[in-house]
Amino acid sequence: MRKLTRRGFTFVELLVAMTLMGIVSVSIYQLLNNNQRVYREQGLRIDLNQNVRAAVSILPAEIRELDASDPNGSDVVAMTGSAFTYNSMRNTYFLCTAPNTGALQVTLDRQTWFGTQTLDVTSQRFLLYAENDPLLRADDAWLHVNATASANGAACTGGTPSVTVTLSGVTAAQLAGVLSGAPVKGYMVVQVLRYQDASGNYWIGSTTQNKTNLTWSSIEPIVGPITSTGLSFAYYDVNGAVTAVAANVARVHISVTGQTQERVRGSGGSLQYATSTLSSQIALRNNRRF
Repeated sequence: MRKLTRRGFTFVELLVAMTLMGIVSVSIYQLLNNNQRVYREQGLRIDLNQNVRAAVSILPAEIRELDASDPNGSDVVAMTGSAFTYNSMRNTYFLCTAPNTGALQVTLDRQTWFGTQTLDVTSQRFLLYAENDPLLRADDAWLHVNATASANGAACTGGTPSVTVTLSGVTAAQLAGVLSGAPVKGYMVVQVLRYQDASGNYWIGSTTQNKTNLTWSSIEPIVGPITSTGLSFAYYDVNGAVTAVAANVARVHISVTGQTQERVRGSGGSLQYATSTLSSQIALRNNRRF
C-alpha cells in the first residue's frame, strides 16, 4: 500500500508571499491615492477657470449698457479700483397712451416688457424718455424720475393689460414732451465689489441701495474665491486716458484673479493655491454721440 504524504507551504514561502502581497498592495494604494489626488486637483482647476470666465462674462452685460455722459445724471455713481457703483437696469416698458400731465401719470403696456425683474415702484427708480420736438434730436432726454404708486388695469389700446404709474420728480411741462410709445427703464443702484467672508476667503459680490433711506443690502456673492487683490477696475475716457470723472468714462477695464478652493500641488511639489487671471474691456455703448 502506497504511503500518502502531506504537501504545503513552508514558513519561509509564506513570508515571501506575504511580503510580495504587501508590496503590491502598497503600490496599488499609492496609485489609487495619486489618481484620486490628481482627479481632485483637476476638478479644482476646472472650477477655477469656470469661475473666472463667469466673472468676466457676467459683469460686462450690465456695464456696457450704461450712459456715463447723460447730462441729467451719469449712470456711473462711484468708482474705485476695487468697487464699481452704477445704475443697474432691471426692465424696459413702453407707454401705450399719452401721459396724463395733470396727474403726473404714465400708462405702460404690461404685456410687452424686457428685463430681469418686473416693474417695482417700491425698490426701483426710473428713466423716462422725452422726445420733445420729433424734428430735433438735440432736445431728446432721459428724465430721471421716481414713482410713488402703480395700479394694474386694462387701459391700453383694445383693453389690453396695463400698469399706471404715478411719478414724482418730474414736472407737467417735462411730461408733455413724452410721447406714446416712449420707453421707460427701471433701475437700481448696485455696487460690485471685492469682499472677505467669515472664513477669510475673498469673493466678488454685489449689494443694492435702498432708494428711500440709501442703505445697502447685505452682500450677495457672485463668484469666488478670488485672491486678496483678485478684482480690480480701471476707467478710461474716449481718448484712452485714465479718468476719475464719472461723466467722462467711456471704457471700463476689469481684471479678475481667481484661486482654487483648496491648495494643489505646484510644479515644485509644494502645496499652494492655483490662480488664474482674465481681463475684459467694456465700452459703454449708450454714451451720447452728439
